[in-house]
Amino acid sequence: MSTPHIVSPAEYLPRDTADVVRTVRNSRNHARPLTVHGGDPATDGLTLPDQQAVVSLRRMNAIVDLNLGRRTVRVQAGARLSDIDRRLAAHGLGLPVVGDHREITAGGFASVGGVSTSSHRYGLFIDRIVDLEYVDTDGRIGTCGRTHHTERFHRLLGAGGRAGIITALTLDAVEVDKDNTWLSTDSHRFLDFDSFLDYAYSEIANPRDAVLQVGRWVDTAPLKVTRPVGAGQVQLGTVRFGQWSSLYPTAPTRSLRARREVGSRARKSLGAIASASSGKAGMPVRNAAAGAVMFTPKVLTLRDAEYLADTVISSSERGPAYRVGVFAPLSNYTSVFYRLHDLFNGHRERTGCFTVISAMTYGVRSDYLRAESTAHSLPAADHGLITFTCRLRPHALPSEQLRDIVTGIEEICRSENSIRYESVD
Repeated sequence: MSTPHIVSPAEYLPRDTADVVRTVRNSRNHARPLTVHGGDPATDGLTLPDQQAVVSLRRMNAIVDLNLGRRTVRVQAGARLSDIDRRLAAHGLGLPVVGDHREITAGGFASVGGVSTSSHRYGLFIDRIVDLEYVDTDGRIGTCGRTHHTERFHRLLGAGGRAGIITALTLDAVEVDKDNTWLSTDSHRFLDFDSFLDYAYSEIANPRDAVLQVGRWVDTAPLKVTRPVGAGQVQLGTVRFGQWSSLYPTAPTRSLRARREVGSRARKSLGAIASASSGKAGMPVRNAAAGAVMFTPKVLTLRDAEYLADTVISSSERGPAYRVGVFAPLSNYTSVFYRLHDLFNGHRERTGCFTVISAMTYGVRSDYLRAESTAHSLPAADHGLITFTCRLRPHALPSEQLRDIVTGIEEICRSENSIRYESVD
């Protein structure tokens, strides 16, 4: 009988569902809590609590079955979305909702719901799941899906692994050639927050035939520059700007292909350099990488667009930050955005805990979210996702202030009929 491979005293690498069962039962027998990772554990210098173990599903990464007639694909939970998408591409198919980082796994994305810049058309990643296999907290194998054990199905999806470990999934695919589907970017830039927010709402409410859409807003604290001569510092003004990008189908030409190649290489190079940069010396490069995200290329393929932020976002987000995401119903979208921005900006002005406050937003039309809203006695509606990333000054966010921020977010969600997106803590 096989046993799960143990890399270290705290990490298990099961090869199949039976290995997961044995790991869960062993953990239960020894009263040892489990943390589940779809792929490699995070390498951010954090250590596990005493007596806690990690189950990494990165060896459970097989693409089990591809049904071309039904346009579905069966995968193990540790399979990376980028690998699944490439496999589907050979058959003229693709995943409609794909995360912007190439290391995201199917099980990991399902456990947090999964959103992307195509969610205004296709909903959440979990809207594309037909059925799944899981191991519950008692070490028992079960299956559920859209048409059987639906209550359990919805309890597992988006639960972050708290309701059980997803081990395999069947996913819907769509007919698309991502490497030869060309998109043209319609971008609008703003220096005024009110104008940005008005435009973002109008595009989310009426996306027309946009294939992808995304809005970004950046708001910095006053910049302090050391005087070139003498002591002290000069305080400059804040930097506030935003961009909304809607990407529409276009016909490729030789000129467009050349522009795409140059832009793609430049961004990949900048992302690679930023990823390798560290410390204060690397900050200008990482800031440049973050700025590059604001300027979407004029023309690119659908596959390029889906992964545009892969190296750029991951490099610019290095370091301590407070992150939160909220699904706001369209009727309250503008109010939620204003209140979240005012909450974070107010704490920055009073305590200086944050430096850069940035936000990303796009539309979400999800059957799952409508069902969740109804289950929580909220109106069923289309939503806009609003995510904030607030860069932290070192040791500048004491626990009591963090509790105040969390309380403020909960009050906004409660009073505005919004749902917290649990994947961006």
